[in-house]
Amino acid sequence: MARAKMDKAPYERGLDEYPPEWREEFQRLSDFILELSARYSNSVLIRIVDPRSLQGLFKAVRYGVHRYPTFIVGKREKVVGLDASGLERALQSQGVEMRV
Repeated sequence: MARAKMDKAPYERGLDEYPPEWREEFQRLSDFILELSARYSNSVLIRIVDPRSLQGLFKAVRYGVHRYPTFIVGKREKVVGLDASGLERALQSQGVEMRV
């Protein structure tokens, strides 16, 4: 199991092969999404789309996404990067309430 890396969560498998700065960026994004999920609970639906997939390409063209990560809020607003305050403003403009 250990040699097949089955002892690790799917998102942790293979991270050792990437440069340290990519692993750090992945960890920051992962932490950001987990915090967002905890903060907004059932008020938001978080979908993660791989930009290298056909669906990712379609969404990038549809929403004019040129940099990653990009959050699409309400199919209208784009928030580029790990900008927590910008994302909160976009969510509040859509009427999403933060869980207390």
